Amino acid sequence: MKTKLLYFLITVLSIGLWSGCNDDFLDQEPLDLISEEAVWKDVNLAETFANNIYTGLPNGYNRGYYMVASATDEADNSYQWTQVEFFTRGDATPGNFPQFGVPWEALSAQGPWGYNYNYIRRCNIFLDRIGGVPEPDAPSKTQKARITGEVKFLRALFYHELSKYYGGVPLVTQALGTENIDALLTPRSSLTETVNFILKELDEAIALLPDDPYKGRAVKSSAQALKGRVLLYAAKWAESAAASKLVIDGGKYSLFPDYGALFLAENTNNSEVIFDNQFKIDRRGHNVDQFNNPANHIGGGWGGTSPTQNLVDKYEMTDGLPYDKSPLYNPNDPYKNREPRFYASIFYDGSLWGGEPVETRVKGRSGIDGGPDGTNADATKTGYYMRKFLDEKNLNRLYAAGNVGGGSYNSWVILRLAEILLNYAEAQNEAVGPDATVYDAVNKVRARVKLPPLAAGLTKEQMREKIRQERAVELAFEEHRFFDLRRWGLGTQMLGGPIFGMRISQDGKTFTRFEVEKRVFRAGRDELQPIPQSEIDKNSKLQQNPGW
Repeated sequence: MKTKLLYFLITVLSIGLWSGCNDDFLDQEPLDLISEEAVWKDVNLAETFANNIYTGLPNGYNRGYYMVASATDEADNSYQWTQVEFFTRGDATPGNFPQFGVPWEALSAQGPWGYNYNYIRRCNIFLDRIGGVPEPDAPSKTQKARITGEVKFLRALFYHELSKYYGGVPLVTQALGTENIDALLTPRSSLTETVNFILKELDEAIALLPDDPYKGRAVKSSAQALKGRVLLYAAKWAESAAASKLVIDGGKYSLFPDYGALFLAENTNNSEVIFDNQFKIDRRGHNVDQFNNPANHIGGGWGGTSPTQNLVDKYEMTDGLPYDKSPLYNPNDPYKNREPRFYASIFYDGSLWGGEPVETRVKGRSGIDGGPDGTNADATKTGYYMRKFLDEKNLNRLYAAGNVGGGSYNSWVILRLAEILLNYAEAQNEAVGPDATVYDAVNKVRARVKLPPLAAGLTKEQMREKIRQERAVELAFEEHRFFDLRRWGLGTQMLGGPIFGMRISQDGKTFTRFEVEKRVFRAGRDELQPIPQSEIDKNSKLQQNPGW
């Protein structure tokens, strides 16, 4: 398990490639902390340094009062004043772009650019110094190899995060300081070069990491699973399928039987999780419950994420058919007979939460248009609230005296078996078509929620659509769709189209689908995020992404 920080608390978040350019912070030796010199003389202290790098893992729960889902057709952000609105309205600039990929407590880190380079620098420091750490016995040599593999995996993950947002980025592999200004002015590598570097890091990590089931630290399958995803994003279909297949065939992971519960703190390290950002172990706490519980309901949540009708329409009926093709669908009772992932992911009018119904109808306690008196700015904008990730046990403490926020401890899951099965299915279908292994991978995900298997005889194009549909509902709100739609070339169509909601009359008898807003997505510009303008100003060798 990751242990607590002994020494690196003296590091502060800073910006971009220039983060921590002055190494003086390493020379500090507070009496209550262990010195930098001592760290690199003891393998156990070096491991503590490495453990602290885990604190930089992606955390989709705290995104500055919104989730990345709100920038997609999955959801709308109830807080209309946040930066995500700049993106969805088309008003974003390199100076005000929403800080996707950054925990809200680190918003000063210039988005994912500065945030990830800060942790890449920590990786670089470790990899620069670990070779000189003494190996007094054989176990310490094995320990050094293992933690080196972990840090290489983490560096690959941070670069993967950067490439998802920006494309090709500067590849910095040394802990640069002000003694080498030329090295600080590193130009961008191409996307191909960036991907190849990430894959090289992962291959080196795979060779060093233990072949154990995941229990809080990176292991071989963590790197194999990430490699499959990186290759999928790069459209290297056969190689991606092969990497994901290694994880699937390894037999160390199985789908957790309860889809909704797999994300709760009580199920940390469950059978499905391959890698995650853990909060339960060191009680670091986040705000997913406070930010997203239904407004005005028990606990008084802030209702931050309003799922769209676009997403609701994707959930099949229990017979495995789309709602508009199933005899089970009743337009006067539209939420009956939906597949289990719908009930685990979406609060709709009449959902029970804490033993009481959630009222999203007009004038309902948590109702659309601002609740009973029309003044609650946190109320749903679409007629729905997000259910996924939330823990019913946290309702009574949300606004307890002295305990406002920060009391949620479920992991942010970064890699899990269901994603790897769908990654494999997509890659294998693109490489060879819908063979038996593609069907098997998708049907395993469907069987977990008791949906019937896919119909036989699908074409490659039909299977592609089924896989995309399955990703939309299985991985909802997990920060996949934003990148899936862009890599599929569907940004203009899906991220730039209208989002819809459902307005239910006060008596609960009339259901009216309505347009919430029309989003803006500009092809060629919004495929990638802009590099922060402050970084462009500092580094004359950086080229801005197209359209910005």
